[in-house]
Amino acid sequence: MVTSLKKSVPSTREKVVKNTAEDLTLANHGQKMADRLQIAKLPPVEVGYVRQMELKPGKLYEVKTVAMNPEIFLIPEFLSSDECDRLKALATENGLIKSKTVYKSNIKGGGGTDNTSLYTKETLRLFDQDNNNFLNVSETYRALSKIEGVVSLSQSSFNYMFDEILDFNSDRELDQVEIQKLTKMTTKVEKWIKRYKSGDVKPNEAKRRRMGPPRLSRQAWLERKVYDKDRELTNRLIALTGLHSDIITTSENMQVVYYTPGGHYHAHHDSSDLDLNLPCEHTRQLYPKESHNNIKEIRLCRFITVLYYLDDTEEGGETAFPVADNDTYTMVDYQKDGRAVNPYDLSNYCKDANLIIKPRKGLAVMWYNHHINNTTGMLGEHNLFSLHGGCDVLKGEKWIANNWIALDENHDMQIKFHRKQLYGGNKARTGKSSSKEQVESGNENYVDTVKETKSDCNSRQEVVVSHPDATRVPL
Repeated sequence: MVTSLKKSVPSTREKVVKNTAEDLTLANHGQKMADRLQIAKLPPVEVGYVRQMELKPGKLYEVKTVAMNPEIFLIPEFLSSDECDRLKALATENGLIKSKTVYKSNIKGGGGTDNTSLYTKETLRLFDQDNNNFLNVSETYRALSKIEGVVSLSQSSFNYMFDEILDFNSDRELDQVEIQKLTKMTTKVEKWIKRYKSGDVKPNEAKRRRMGPPRLSRQAWLERKVYDKDRELTNRLIALTGLHSDIITTSENMQVVYYTPGGHYHAHHDSSDLDLNLPCEHTRQLYPKESHNNIKEIRLCRFITVLYYLDDTEEGGETAFPVADNDTYTMVDYQKDGRAVNPYDLSNYCKDANLIIKPRKGLAVMWYNHHINNTTGMLGEHNLFSLHGGCDVLKGEKWIANNWIALDENHDMQIKFHRKQLYGGNKARTGKSSSKEQVESGNENYVDTVKETKSDCNSRQEVVVSHPDATRVPL
């Protein structure tokens, strides 16, 4: 079923755009763009339901429902082995960097200037043996070895202290901000050592150490024109999601993530709660300059996540949904089988998750992070049951990739975003430009998206349904 599209309820953010942005009146061509914002969900039917869908001309793919809340689907062999290998090679070639948590990407932007202090530079010069501009645990040990009591600590004891008082963001390395704080840590380190040796350590102080850093992996970002020049993957996503190509082609770049043993990503949400006072990350640059300068925080507006496994993992590395299909969502005194568990801690409680998916090369996992607003037909409330993460890799390596389908619940802002991305400006065009004109203006997607066709929401190809009850799902 396709939810009808209506204008969003006016908000503070919407009023700012209407009063200052250029040409937001939806004329003939603009209305056709608005029609392309229709969104719908693939009906899950029930857990275990299997349908076959033609996601590629002449090829059927199995799509299996594995959860109802959120709606989660598995699509085996969505990527071919060659496609998986190519994405891994592109990510390696592009350069894998240390992953940050989704929460860090939500916070204030900053700088571009080199504010590294002389102390930090000298500390890195002396102790950063692998020259990556971070200090790992052993490098930090050498940097602090002259402080009284440090050399008497065992390796495990020093690790304990490192986690408790030095590694503020729990990523098992000291960045330049944390290194600068070392100048004021001598007394704190000495006091901690005395307290530790006397046995005066409270049990809850070990919590962060046991749970480990929120995220431990490396990643690369790939542009669509690099990883999908022939649009094969893009067209598959359009067929799977039923969304218009405008939405798919203007969504985020692909993220490729690489994990080694011990690597994980504790349970988190890919998207944020609706907040009319904060802009979506993908549309924030479209706000008027005077208001954009005051934007210090943003939020993620990801309607759908599509995760791909690029290789088998020898042991561990499962994707876990701790509260999928749970009756309630509460993190207070969370119980599983009569035991208190921490659903965020996938290093220790991976097997307690309600749904666990083992990595399998080529397998795609699709789920919805938001409901649909039945009034506006746009992005609705955040579905908190979409909490998920990656369990520890125990043996071998883990490679995944993510496509996030982004939507702003503000109807006019999403249209403006599409205009800018697809047509290179804010004004609606009433005629079609030549492909040469669009290529010259850098809009490679224009030729594919400007065709006046019926919304892809109505053209999802479901060919065969395979299920114990063998009933067809109306779309």
